[in-house]
Amino acid sequence: MAALAAAPAPKFKDQMPPMTNPLRPLALITPLALLAPLALALICIDPAGVATAGEGDEVTIVLVGDVGLNRNSQRVEPRGVRKFGFQTWANTTELIAKDINGDLNFLNVETVITDRNDLRRDTKGQRGPFNFRTHPAGLRHLVASGFNLLSLANNHSMDYGVAGLKETLKHVGALENENLAVATGIGMNRDEAGRPQRVNVKNSDIAFAAIGIVTNNLERHRAGAAKPGQIAYRFDDDFAEIRKRLSATPADYRILSIHYGIEGQVRTDTRQFSDWRRKAAQRDGIDLIVGHHAHVVRGVELAGNSLIFYGLGNFLHHGTANMTRKGICRDYGLMARVHLRKASDGRLVLRAVEAIPVTDTHYRPRRLTGRKGTARIHVLNYLAGTLDSAKDGTQGVRFTPQGDGSGLYCLPGAKKEGGRIGALCQSYAPAPPVPSSLRGAIAASCRR
Repeated sequence: MAALAAAPAPKFKDQMPPMTNPLRPLALITPLALLAPLALALICIDPAGVATAGEGDEVTIVLVGDVGLNRNSQRVEPRGVRKFGFQTWANTTELIAKDINGDLNFLNVETVITDRNDLRRDTKGQRGPFNFRTHPAGLRHLVASGFNLLSLANNHSMDYGVAGLKETLKHVGALENENLAVATGIGMNRDEAGRPQRVNVKNSDIAFAAIGIVTNNLERHRAGAAKPGQIAYRFDDDFAEIRKRLSATPADYRILSIHYGIEGQVRTDTRQFSDWRRKAAQRDGIDLIVGHHAHVVRGVELAGNSLIFYGLGNFLHHGTANMTRKGICRDYGLMARVHLRKASDGRLVLRAVEAIPVTDTHYRPRRLTGRKGTARIHVLNYLAGTLDSAKDGTQGVRFTPQGDGSGLYCLPGAKKEGGRIGALCQSYAPAPPVPSSLRGAIAASCRR
């Protein structure tokens, strides 16, 4: 995005003033206004407080899926959103806010950001199109809650045409200029839309890029050399370009967000195996691939050193269906915590992953706890069995159910480390088999 264009960043910690954040008392971020145009931005985020032994070289990334704070074609309001009555912005996240606690917190912004109700909707060649718009105060609330890594590349980025895209760029750009978040995926031209961004966290550089489908592969929604839009996933040259640009970005860790997936299907599809596993992970070595769009949670996989979330499902989207009625395989969203540690060569390496099932994603998300949460962890483990591939050398990630209804996966040796990762993994044991009492129901629900 144009607002993020920057020359090589200066040294940060001696130059930056403190910024208050409700969940992290202090964040140090590079003033983007000081940076020259036409290169990568480098934002520096450094949570406050003195880290205990082993914590200073740890980075935690929280991931959630699709977010939109309004219903189809609903008018935007500055104070909140109307669904089952009026909700203030604080109401929408009050039951999940304490879990938005990573050094980086990612979400997919599946909506146009605008305070205008006079924009003409783009029907996208559909008889019954969904057109989403969210008031900028809603996005600002999400950022104040901790979300600071934003994907804008999805099939709703152009719901109100070029005028809507410009609105999103304006309001997201304001957050970037205030050093509150970093975003990518759309732009006023192809270079801007496909430009990876860099974030510096605890002296580690993390590169981030985003790509997503456009409805019906509409050429008018695809960014061109001098045409606004987004980089479009189902165009092979766009996917190749975004991977090439991300791989070429100097970084200690690389994240690729992909908005794609057959809606309602929990089984990973052949295109994901070909593109995400074999190209992005195994060929290009992208460390973390974050998938969303299908509205349901798909399995999690390790492909070499790469971690792949094939689908996070919904997180907080008032324009989507009530998924709680869709059966055990489809009735929840997934929040994940990815725990990394700096290796001796300076790269960040994966050490542990937490899986947190979330419900009421159509209204006011909250954790699924106890037996209900544990059952969804077993669903994830069942789907992991569909991802094991001796041919590709991959394995589905099995999470060990925890007492609070979440799941935990620790890599070998993590329990012997210091810091939060060592404490988290201290009592870790590999995941048990899916219980026979659940296996039949899960198999029936996860058939497709």
